[in-house]
Amino acid sequence: MPKSLYVYGSVGTGKTMTMDLFYDTLPIQRKRRVHFHAFMLDVHARIHAIKTAQPTLPNPLGPIADDLVKGAYVLCFDEFQVTDIADAMILRKLFTELFDRGVVLVTTSNRHPTELYQNGIQRQSFLPCIDLLMTQCNVLCLDSGTDYRQIEREMTKTYFYPLNQETHQKIDQLTRLVTHNKPMKPMTLTFLERSLTIPAQADGVARVTFADVCDKPLSAADYLQIVQNFHTVILTDIPRMTMKHRAMARRFITLIDAMYESHVTLIASAESNFMEIFNASEGAEEMDAGMRMMMDDLNVQDIESPLFSGQEEAFAFQRALSRLVQMQSKEWVQKDLST
Repeated sequence: MPKSLYVYGSVGTGKTMTMDLFYDTLPIQRKRRVHFHAFMLDVHARIHAIKTAQPTLPNPLGPIADDLVKGAYVLCFDEFQVTDIADAMILRKLFTELFDRGVVLVTTSNRHPTELYQNGIQRQSFLPCIDLLMTQCNVLCLDSGTDYRQIEREMTKTYFYPLNQETHQKIDQLTRLVTHNKPMKPMTLTFLERSLTIPAQADGVARVTFADVCDKPLSAADYLQIVQNFHTVILTDIPRMTMKHRAMARRFITLIDAMYESHVTLIASAESNFMEIFNASEGAEEMDAGMRMMMDDLNVQDIESPLFSGQEEAFAFQRALSRLVQMQSKEWVQKDLST
């Protein structure tokens, strides 16, 4: 049985492109390529369904692994990362089940396996998963030291700052352009027994404020629904964030990841240049209510953990910035904007 492959390196070095080339040229039918966020949402949904139907079943991950293998024995994950304790505990058992069934894993990540979930809550319980990855995978560093997304290329103006009348007028003008002057109206997306209302949309274009999607308790599931329903997202009023706003920063990063994965066009207005949206050196001593509640729920006292100190956000934001650069290129944006 061939070994699995774990490819890691800095942002913009071609990991995703390399994996996609492998996937596209792999001459088998039972293969699956999925962003890691989407994969974990699928796993959580399967666990919920099994526990609802068979509440006494001791290990729902066995049947889940059986179903996954039926669909694909080569699984390609993009952006493998572990920042959630629930995911950490699931992955340890799920990967064991998958490898026992002969699944070959090909994944990309910004971190070496030994750095996954670093200093996370109950990380000791996740270490067997790291050992499993190190045993089952060939670990390859793909890091040329160059962020190819930031190499000079022909750009399209889709990001505007600061937040003033001129910026507002430019956003309105582009809104009319990409919607072909169609009237915008609300739309409610229903999924996973929940709903998400888009306040204004038309012709495959959604217009939302930063507060609508990043200052509310939304998750990757919500953002995946947005990118599955709209080819263009107009995101307005992005504020300048510090470590004090780490919860909003996390959601913003997850939204950008979802948009990038689905090749969605982003038109945005912000308080500052996107290179200055998130300042990791400010606000570290402050914590928003959501973070404090999470620490209380988990009975955690150590604010220096990357989960709460903002180290994870600072690391992930570098990837988001790299992607934001590429998402302004003419080769990326919708045809209406690139001509």
